[in-house]
Amino acid sequence: MKKKNLIGIATLASIISLVILALIIRSQAELVSAFYVKLAMVAFTAVVITSGVYLMDNYCTETTRKLKIGIAIFGTFLGLISLLSSFDIIPFLQSWNWLVSGVVIYLLLIQLQLLNWGKQNHNIVRFSTLFVILSDAFLVFFFIAKWSSPDLAIWINVSAFASLAFTFLGLYFLSRKKANVV
Repeated sequence: MKKKNLIGIATLASIISLVILALIIRSQAELVSAFYVKLAMVAFTAVVITSGVYLMDNYCTETTRKLKIGIAIFGTFLGLISLLSSFDIIPFLQSWNWLVSGVVIYLLLIQLQLLNWGKQNHNIVRFSTLFVILSDAFLVFFFIAKWSSPDLAIWINVSAFASLAFTFLGLYFLSRKKANVV
């Protein structure tokens, strides 16, 4: 079986397990066991990691094999930290901000691979890459600094949506350029 198929199966399995855990948590409401919540946190991290590796393997043709392996190892490290933090082997209250920052950095690396690091000739792709870096850098800095001001909540949402929007915008123009080349 191909590596891409295994990663796709692992992605689907992690999504299905997260949905099942979410349904169990929802059905038990206030009487939910903490074990299910901890498993859901690990499953969510698994969804993020496997989805990122799947996207890189299928859509990042210009990325070197060493870089793909390095990003996958970083994702596996985040998964391990998530597992240790969720089950209180590493204190959760002292490590959650680093875990979230690590996941944002992991997502930034995936986004940069998908946008080909802004190396395309189209200026919109370059600006999209720049704004993705800036918005994700704000999120990383926010979580590392452990800011808790309610006034910053809107900026967190704006930054997360801007990161997604600029990624999709850059991918749209990349796909248009590839369609014009073919």
